[in-house]
Amino acid sequence: MATSVANDTQALNKTLAIILQTAEGNHRIINQGNSAYGFLILRLIAGRLNEAWKVVRKNKDMIEKHYEGDLSSEAREGLKALFAYFDHPKPGSLIWRVRDVAAFHHDERHVAAAFASLDVDDDLGDYLHERVGNTLFYTTEVLQYETLRNLAGTADTAEAIKQLIDDTRDQTTNFNSFIYGFTLVFAERYLSRSLARLPDEFDELDVPVLTNLQLPYFSILPRKG
Repeated sequence: MATSVANDTQALNKTLAIILQTAEGNHRIINQGNSAYGFLILRLIAGRLNEAWKVVRKNKDMIEKHYEGDLSSEAREGLKALFAYFDHPKPGSLIWRVRDVAAFHHDERHVAAAFASLDVDDDLGDYLHERVGNTLFYTTEVLQYETLRNLAGTADTAEAIKQLIDDTRDQTTNFNSFIYGFTLVFAERYLSRSLARLPDEFDELDVPVLTNLQLPYFSILPRKG
């Protein structure tokens, strides 16, 4: 379960990085599509991190009894930071609130609150394309941004998004510190022969440079037939 968290968070954070660096054009709709794409991945990261926290919290006693003493100082600090961020009373961390309202669930009360807090001059609208894959219902994205702003308790949407990005990056780092330390202790205890063979077991891969990649929302889609 721990290494699943590591894989998922790496994949999601790489996807978010590619979307965020995707060149914005001069067209507002292109920018809005890319923004919606990135915010989806950000919400999924928040949801995945919160589910990962549940696993750690559930196994707290086992970790403290059987592993914490053998963890590296970096891994122990990561574990301590996770508890400091996640383990406090409601309304809980911003990641927890986003997970519960806007990532894996939809709360009608928060949707209504988002509508109520919109400025009357806000630009709402949806973009319909002959291909469903390039249709963008942007009104709901505006509501998602507004919901995040309300959850973060800030008057500025950009500040709320930055807070969520900072929180997910920080907690991804904390999970990585703990998980890789935990995995090393596990491997040293139960996979010592495999560890001893590692210097002779390697491969070389031809992989792209992440900063060269782009992943826009709108794209030319393949046609059937």
